[in-house]
Amino acid sequence: MFKFINPFNWLKWGGQFTYAYLLSIPWREAPKAIPALILLVVVMVGGAIAYSDGGSWRNTKVNRQLATALDADDYETAELVLRRQLSDRPDDTDVMFRLGLIRYEQDANQDAIEMMQQLVRSQRHLEAAQWLIQNEYIGKNWAQLEEEQREEFGSLLELIAEERPKDMGIKQLLADYLVTQQRFAAAIPLLRELAEVRPMRGLQAAALYRRLGNQASADKMAELTLERVDQLFEEEPANPILALAVVQNQLFLKRFQEAVASLNQSIGRMKTDEHRKQLQQAMGDTIVAWIQHIEEQANETATERLRVLKMLQLALQYAPQNPRVLTLVADQILRTIESDDDAVIAVRNALVRGTSPGIAHFVRGTTYLIKENPEKASLHLKLAAELLPNSSAILNNLAVALSAKEEPDLESALKMVEQAIAQTAKPGAYFYDTRGQIHFQMKNYMKAIPDFERALTNESLSATAHDRLAVCYDELGEPGLAEEHRIAGQELAAKLEEDEEAIN
Repeated sequence: MFKFINPFNWLKWGGQFTYAYLLSIPWREAPKAIPALILLVVVMVGGAIAYSDGGSWRNTKVNRQLATALDADDYETAELVLRRQLSDRPDDTDVMFRLGLIRYEQDANQDAIEMMQQLVRSQRHLEAAQWLIQNEYIGKNWAQLEEEQREEFGSLLELIAEERPKDMGIKQLLADYLVTQQRFAAAIPLLRELAEVRPMRGLQAAALYRRLGNQASADKMAELTLERVDQLFEEEPANPILALAVVQNQLFLKRFQEAVASLNQSIGRMKTDEHRKQLQQAMGDTIVAWIQHIEEQANETATERLRVLKMLQLALQYAPQNPRVLTLVADQILRTIESDDDAVIAVRNALVRGTSPGIAHFVRGTTYLIKENPEKASLHLKLAAELLPNSSAILNNLAVALSAKEEPDLESALKMVEQAIAQTAKPGAYFYDTRGQIHFQMKNYMKAIPDFERALTNESLSATAHDRLAVCYDELGEPGLAEEHRIAGQELAAKLEEDEEAIN
């Protein structure tokens, strides 16, 4: 019994069986079977090659056929080959992507887009996402995109940015997208990262911090950006782009005097007239920004007016044709037209002599308006408006002159004052009073009331505004309100008379 479980016996018996089997083979007849064996091997190898994936003979032949069709721009054959491949491998995303490209070449744009969208949704296919961005969104007008398209654009950018975190081009697009969508908190980290290679993106991040109310972070980011661009500017002192970058950061930090000094120094370093003129225009814009900052402090002394006028003189020396400078000159001359301060008058007159004909016509027209000569005022103010179309002060005064003529042109006057209000960030009470007076003359009492109520904020206009409001409410059947405004107007008029008598 033991011999049947002994492994050595099993080995001996196996050897005996093999030896006996080999002796039983008719070896003399074996050569006759060699061709059959070779054929069997060839068939097995050919079948393995034909039906295996990867670089198989079958796929090689199909790919060669596809390449030939593409070289000949035979998109119909290419589509047929790809669809055959897709039927064999329905989950092959690369084949589906290539089919989408072929459909796009066949002008079947919607089919191609749907294929790419399906690849992105189901497989997070990066090439399909990039294709959609390039062909469906880059170069398109953002305002014309529907909300669903905007969301898709953002999701595509986020997908690629997540999968390719070092792609700076995609990060820039994503940052711009987030800013456009007012997702400032999400955009700031991207902008800070981009600032490592594109420093001025740091200033954009600082601006977003400021919009979010984080002034400390805004200033810190702007300081860091200033250090970076200043270092680059030291290496390339004749580079106008870097010079402007330094100034932009200084303006953001409200370092106006430093910005003026930087530009003054940089202008002398420029090697071409074109670059010098570019910085001179920037000097004009910088001084305008400084003056606007001064005026925000609401310091209306004669000394402050004189300081502003002298700054405008400097701006005109650098940028005599800068529209922003000329517009501000026109506005400032209007504000000082009734000043009796000798120094202010002298500088104002010098400004008029040193500026364009548009300023001169504006001064002449406003002077005629004060002297109650609307015909001549209209003539000069029309000329001024043609030469300086961006000046709200000129448009407002022209509206007044047109409405005060013997035969008033109220439609044109209304158009002028509407334009003046529209292009002014913070329209003053005078502008609203002008529009109110024009509506009043046109008997548009309902439209005149809001403008006269805005004019009440200005003490010199309030008495007349109350009188006009009284008439408007009478015409609209509100005698109670009309009486209130009539009494208020009489009281203000009496007070103004008392103040004038006290001064005299």
